Amino acid sequence: MNNRIRVGVFLFKEKKILLIKHVNPQTGETWWVPPGGGIQGAESIFDAAKREAKEEANLEIETGKVCYVRQFIYEEFDHNNADFYITGNVVGGDEHIGNLKGMGGDEHFIKELKYFSQQEIADITVYPSVLRDIVWEDLAKGFPELKFLGVQAQGD
Repeated sequence: MNNRIRVGVFLFKEKKILLIKHVNPQTGETWWVPPGGGIQGAESIFDAAKREAKEEANLEIETGKVCYVRQFIYEEFDHNNADFYITGNVVGGDEHIGNLKGMGGDEHFIKELKYFSQQEIADITVYPSVLRDIVWEDLAKGFPELKFLGVQAQGD
């Protein structure tokens, strides 16, 4: 199994969070996640968050703080991820997924981006699962502490 460091960035607008729709081209499995991905080379998780927000959503962001850490076992791709979730603010760009064309992997999985309210998230498959509840509680408090979300495996 390959170890991988991954970052996801929480971007809120009008009490909604930006999520990216992924569809597995082989299985049709669909899920939504915050913009993010694996770090490249020696970049920091903050630099990776900025790059991923630009690649996946065409957004320029400034990063905030790390609010969650989890371990995610993604068996389909033989990855053991250490996931870091950070806060961020949009400072430029217009939201679209057009930057992915010609980039390979992600362009075959990523199909859409959309801002969701807490109520709308109840009807979709979303990762990390704390997007259903804890994120909203912590958002209201300003993400006061770093939380370890535990170990999660694909399909949990």
